Amino acid sequence: MAVMKRFPTAVPGLDEILHGGLFEGGVYILEGPPGVGKTTLANQIAFGHAGKGGKSLYVTMLAESHSRMLQHMLGQSFCKTEAVNSSIFYLSAYRELEQDGLKSVVQLLRGEIAKHKVDLLVVDGLVVENRAVHSEESVRQFVHELQSLASAMGCTCLLLTSGNSRPLNAEQTMVDGIFEFEDYVYQWRAERRIQVRKFRGSAVERGKHTFCITDDGLHFFPRLEGLPLPKTPVHAEGPAVSTGVIGLDDALPHGGLVRGSSTMVIGDSGAGKTLLALAFASRASLEARGLLLACSESQAELVRAGQAFGLPLSEALDSGALEMHARGQEDEALDEIGHRLLRLLAEQESQRLVVDGLAGLADTVAFPERGYRFMGRLLRELKHRGITSMFTVDPQAIAVATGKPLADGLFGWFDNVLELSRMPGTGDARKLMIHKIRGMCVKNATFALGPDASGLAVTPVP
Repeated sequence: MAVMKRFPTAVPGLDEILHGGLFEGGVYILEGPPGVGKTTLANQIAFGHAGKGGKSLYVTMLAESHSRMLQHMLGQSFCKTEAVNSSIFYLSAYRELEQDGLKSVVQLLRGEIAKHKVDLLVVDGLVVENRAVHSEESVRQFVHELQSLASAMGCTCLLLTSGNSRPLNAEQTMVDGIFEFEDYVYQWRAERRIQVRKFRGSAVERGKHTFCITDDGLHFFPRLEGLPLPKTPVHAEGPAVSTGVIGLDDALPHGGLVRGSSTMVIGDSGAGKTLLALAFASRASLEARGLLLACSESQAELVRAGQAFGLPLSEALDSGALEMHARGQEDEALDEIGHRLLRLLAEQESQRLVVDGLAGLADTVAFPERGYRFMGRLLRELKHRGITSMFTVDPQAIAVATGKPLADGLFGWFDNVLELSRMPGTGDARKLMIHKIRGMCVKNATFALGPDASGLAVTPVP
């Protein structure tokens, strides 16, 4: 028996969730409330399929005409008008549905599929919840005939339905896959999610995954902690990585930070966490590039702060050794941040990373539910890639973002934990305590952190 062929959707992130895409000849239900992105996704798949030489039939079963729907798609970059009526054929089945019911729609589809020789069929507006108009038996028969038609003609089929939170009953057991979409609202924030409730023929990434809708269409972000680690880790060998703080490298057991290790710098606002992180970032070079993700302050503000303490941050940015990026939009999802971060690190071949303000990640819808598992998986990924990382953490800011105090368990994910606090009566000096260095016995060594003629420096505190 021949192995079933995949039908890649070419939608960013979706094929990764599906472990390769849909299957040719399969019937898939896309279920979710109006406005969640089902129609945009179906059109995105159809236009992507046209770009590879395929043909699609897009059938609308609602009162709104397909021409009106297509007008809304023109603002999307994937919508190429030259594909309409040459590779993508739009058709309204509303009249057939109203006059003769679902059986007449099947006859229409059979003729149009054969006429245009399409291998992708989209049926937009399958109203399964209105049992008064379409009995459960008629809907079941419609789905069964569609499945037979798709299999016989080698045509992959997408059924789009609002569902209105009502189960599909018999149809669930017949189709090859069910994708459930939701627009999740938490307090004043919103997050779009997808869950693959059923998928025949292959394993998929389970759980709920976030996605966003942009001018380029839908972009999916598989749940980070569900993804496998790369098979071949980067061997983080070589000399220790400098912290960029005079005297601190000598005070650390390895003469700096172990390559591929992760460091948490914890402290209240104004304790000096960002300055320590900027010192670390400013030591990036063209041979060992760096990336700084700023979650609260702008690049100009960080550059000014570095200059005030003699840190060569501007030089690193100007040379291209260091790249700086802002967190992004307020409703940016947790996995969206994580995937963007990993993509930037790969594109720039960075070997050191600074995330200034873990509260920026915590101020997302999903963080209170699974943020610490996400952090653990992110840190493992960074270590696997041989990237030395530093995260600044303000416990009060995290408590505001999540509504909960900072969990003690977060410390365990990091290889090193440094704490900064103010030293009363010492001007700009801060107290730096080394709480943890993985694999080493550390007795809470304490230092004074302050400005030096050459930048930041530490001196032992008795």
